[in-house]
Amino acid sequence: MIRRDGGQCTALHSTGERCAQPGSDVDHLVPDSLGGSDELTNLQLLCAWHHRQKSSSEGGTAAAKVRVVTARPRTSHPALDD
Repeated sequence: MIRRDGGQCTALHSTGERCAQPGSDVDHLVPDSLGGSDELTNLQLLCAWHHRQKSSSEGGTAAAKVRVVTARPRTSHPALDD
C-alpha cells in the first residue's frame, strides 16, 4: 500500500490537489465499525493531520447515530389557549 500510494498522503485539498505531506498513517476508507475490511482496497495512506481530521469527523457521525433524543410534549403559550 505504501508503494501503491507513493509514500504520500492520498487526501485531496479543496483545490483538487493531492496533499504533499508524507503518508504516515494507514486509514480505512470504510471504518471497521461500518463493516469495512482490512483488504488493501479499503486502505489508504494519510498524513497525521488528515487522518486526525477524518477520524474526528467519523467519531462525531458515529456518536450522532447512538445519541438518544428525548421528545418533550409541545406546550402552547397560555395567551393562545381557547
